[in-house]
Amino acid sequence: MKKQILTRDEKRAIPFILPGVIVTALLIVYPLIYIFSMSFTDQSAGGSFSGLRNYMRLFRNPQFIKTVSNTVKWTLCTVVFSFLAGCVYAMLIHRKGIRGKGFWRSTIFIAWIIPGVVKATAWKWLLTTDGGMANHILESFGLIKEPVPWLTSPRFAMISLIIVQVWACAPYVMLMMTAGLQQLPADLYESAELDGAGWFKKTCYITLPLLKDISFICILMLLVWAINEFSLIWIMTSGGQNTTTLSLLVYNQFKVLNLNAASASAVMQLLVTMFFAVLYVKFVVKEEDA
Repeated sequence: MKKQILTRDEKRAIPFILPGVIVTALLIVYPLIYIFSMSFTDQSAGGSFSGLRNYMRLFRNPQFIKTVSNTVKWTLCTVVFSFLAGCVYAMLIHRKGIRGKGFWRSTIFIAWIIPGVVKATAWKWLLTTDGGMANHILESFGLIKEPVPWLTSPRFAMISLIIVQVWACAPYVMLMMTAGLQQLPADLYESAELDGAGWFKKTCYITLPLLKDISFICILMLLVWAINEFSLIWIMTSGGQNTTTLSLLVYNQFKVLNLNAASASAVMQLLVTMFFAVLYVKFVVKEEDA
């Protein structure tokens, strides 16, 4: 007997799912297809087909090359430090003898649940050169003699943004790693202790190998968020002081109606994001089937 593709319950669910599918297609799929097709046309010439000309111009543009460099720097730093900070949070909270674990976990996790616009606005106020809380505290302790231009200097602007992003994303890693640590068998650590293994060896040979799957998921999510981050950078620096990333470049290009460059830049960003998204989906499906 031939196996039925859809069960009766699944067929009944189609009318309820269909409106959501249609809305998703109209609001997400269609614009993506439209932008992709636009990247191969010359909008200044009435939308005539231009092949790869927009992409060739893009890669010859020094501004685009600099933006890609900024994006790579921003992504690598935020992903690495967010992951490391989250792991440190998780291991400290998971340790025996730590009092008030729930309090510390909730306090750290606040940084994750606060809306992005609120976080960016608050940090912009804290890091303002004149009257900012950060400079006021540092001056009070005699650590600086004059206000530091945290957001208005190319030397400090990108570093400040990276610190804020790490503060905001590390709690997610902490949550994931804490959940993983709680599932690890205690007998492995007891056996390692009997063999004379210290904290470092237990971490390197037991904890990290057993948490590699969760670590991979965390890193993929951090990569996607970093590449597509917009509100934090826009609110705090508006892309000035050498902090423009691909997200801001696409926005600025559309803003000045440079549709040829904007569509090509958007497609480049989309392809990079889709690459990591596909990796994430494949990994999750593989884990579910295992």
